[in-house]
Amino acid sequence: MCEDSQIKSKNRVADHGEVFTGQREINAMLDMVKREAERIDSRFFEPACGNGNFLAEILRRKLAVVKKRYAKNQVDYEHYAILVTSSISWD
Repeated sequence: MCEDSQIKSKNRVADHGEVFTGQREINAMLDMVKREAERIDSRFFEPACGNGNFLAEILRRKLAVVKKRYAKNQVDYEHYAILVTSSISWD
């Protein structure tokens, strides 16, 4: 099965209800909360993160904001990059 498949195994779907969210759907959902998904200090918690596709995209978006705002100042860039990574958690 391809890596982007939403279903890795029919048995896992039957046993656990496991279905992965595709990148198109992730982007569409995060675009609905774009401001929050790109706010450096907003917090995201994903208790059922699977492969972490939502969290990875949120991290990518937040780091892009940090790069755009603070690329010229290494100390600020590093500070806000750490803040961004600490704002995302999973269980």
